[in-house]
Amino acid sequence: MFLILDNASPLFLKLMSSDNIIVSHQYKKINILNRVLRKIIVSFLSIDCSLFYESWKNSIANFSVIIIYAYRNNINVIKYICKKKQPNQRVIVWYWNPVFRCVHPDLIKDLDCELWSFDFNDCQCFNLKFNTTYYFRNLELPQSSIEKIDVFFCGLNKGRKKILDSIQKKMVENDLLCHFHVVDEQLPMEEQKPRLSYQENLEYISSCKAVLDVLQEGQDGMTLRVMEALFFQKKLITNQLSLVKADFYHPNNIFVIGKDDWNNLKSFMNSPIFHISEEVKYKYDFFSWIERFGEKASL
Repeated sequence: MFLILDNASPLFLKLMSSDNIIVSHQYKKINILNRVLRKIIVSFLSIDCSLFYESWKNSIANFSVIIIYAYRNNINVIKYICKKKQPNQRVIVWYWNPVFRCVHPDLIKDLDCELWSFDFNDCQCFNLKFNTTYYFRNLELPQSSIEKIDVFFCGLNKGRKKILDSIQKKMVENDLLCHFHVVDEQLPMEEQKPRLSYQENLEYISSCKAVLDVLQEGQDGMTLRVMEALFFQKKLITNQLSLVKADFYHPNNIFVIGKDDWNNLKSFMNSPIFHISEEVKYKYDFFSWIERFGEKASL
């Protein structure tokens, strides 16, 4: 049986769960004051923080595989589980973001756990094992009441504002209607755009023709936006050059910035979507991702 510790949206937690997979947040849900207190305590690595952990901490021995999502501030959780694990258990730390945004592998590589990543570059640089990004084949887009748009992007700034601005300029030059919802974490909180819920994000995807994907500098793993375009049969505009080698790549579906000519963007947008087989899509389904860790989950 699998235990997955993530801080994902309730929708994702529900889609991950099955008879053989228990999914939980890493920390208890607490009020703002206690979250501030927790943040202070967690910053001291020698302090036992298990008081803040969800109820999974009482049943660790029941699971054959424990998958922990790597966050910048969860080294205490990883150390706690590695200390409590049984000899026959596997502990997998999953890097779902580039290493520079997560707990550094050097801080946990000597613990009794396996380190896996979605990013080829990070796997080579830090000796991590590779698994693909994943999505959910049973997730359906809602019927959206949002005005139809050509290109949609949603995400944090993460140093991408300059390139996002230049791409938006290209969109305008090609008479494309775009909506970029960029949350600039460098601005004061009161000046930042509100973060969209994932349901709101799906509303916009439902209304758009193409999803824009802009990688953070140094990243090479497939993002959630790539998966959204693949599973919902939307066009993808991306600066990830390596996607031309992906098994789902087709020039009708994916416009690669740095490879394709901006003068052909309008014709790309007007070309029909090439159908990608369900067999290829299934490779990137959540349960296929689980299986690639080496122990099959009940589907």
